Amino acid sequence: MVNHKVTVFLKLHEGVSLPGAVRAEDVRRLGDVLKERHERVAAMMDLLQAEGFSCRAHRQAVILEGSRLEAYQVKELLQKHGFQPDEYEIKLEYTRQWGIM
Repeated sequence: MVNHKVTVFLKLHEGVSLPGAVRAEDVRRLGDVLKERHERVAAMMDLLQAEGFSCRAHRQAVILEGSRLEAYQVKELLQKHGFQPDEYEIKLEYTRQWGIM
C-alpha cells in the first residue's frame, strides 16, 4: 500500500523588491504590493484548508499539507479560482506502507 502527502508552499514575498535608490513612494507602493500578495495567499489558504489541509508558517512562507487531494487536483483547484502556477509550489511525496507478513 502507498500513501501520499501533498505539500503546497506559498511564499509571502514572492517577486517583491525595492529598487536601488529608494523613495518614500517606492515604500508605499511596496506596501500595496505586499497587501495584495498576502490577500492572495490567504485566499489560497482558505481553499486548501476547506479541503482538509493543515497549515503552518515557515520563515517567509506558509506551508499547507494534506492527503485528501492529489497534486494535480490541488493545481486544478487553485487554477479554477484564478491562481497562476507561479504563485505556489506543489510537492508530492509517496510513502510505502509495509504490511505484516
